Amino acid sequence: MPPLIAGVTLAVRKWGEGIGGWVGGFPWVAGPISFFIAFEHGANFGISTIPSALLGSIGTTFFALVYAIASSRLSWLPSVLLSYLAFFVVALASLGRDISFQAAIALNLIVLTAVLYIFPKPEAKTDYKKQPSYDIPLRMFVATIFVVILTQAADFLGPTWSGILTPFPIMTSTLAVFTHSQQGSAAAARILYGLLLAGYGFVAFLIGVYWLLPIMTIGWAYACITIGVMIINGITVKMIR
Repeated sequence: MPPLIAGVTLAVRKWGEGIGGWVGGFPWVAGPISFFIAFEHGANFGISTIPSALLGSIGTTFFALVYAIASSRLSWLPSVLLSYLAFFVVALASLGRDISFQAAIALNLIVLTAVLYIFPKPEAKTDYKKQPSYDIPLRMFVATIFVVILTQAADFLGPTWSGILTPFPIMTSTLAVFTHSQQGSAAAARILYGLLLAGYGFVAFLIGVYWLLPIMTIGWAYACITIGVMIINGITVKMIR
């Protein structure tokens, strides 16, 4: 996790918020969480988390939308708190829902596409500002703590909550908060838009876990899924503004 958050941060600085957000939208966080849940608790447990994870990623989509809207009027702290609230509202609404795998996929794609269509479109470009030396280490620490907590919590949460929290916006919130506080709300909105575009690849990731874990070893399944996500996201990169 630490080198991943550092790499995404450097990608933002080199190629801008849109491309950097798209890079950050790969399942860098949810992927390892899903892998270790399946590795530690078994393939069947990992598969059983997928319908809930599809619903949980809808919460991440609303997190990004709420943050982009709130950040234009509020500082980073109330913005991220409101966005976390949006995520957990969706998560709580998902509990106890008897929804099929196919219906969860359709609902996820419909919501993701609709949010991308109405997403704020800031036009102003922000100049990169030199950040303090502790910036990247602090991002690495914050994101890693989140991953450790969520992975260890699987023992107590069970497959439903483990699935809902697999797409918890760790990378999303880390990038949004630091970008907002350092570069402004317009830059945060652009990075969140890039992150959402990679959401199609995340859906493909979850589908791959559901389909491949029953027929392949865990290592080979996740290796094939990673390749599939890269192909899907390679298509969506053309949509970045």
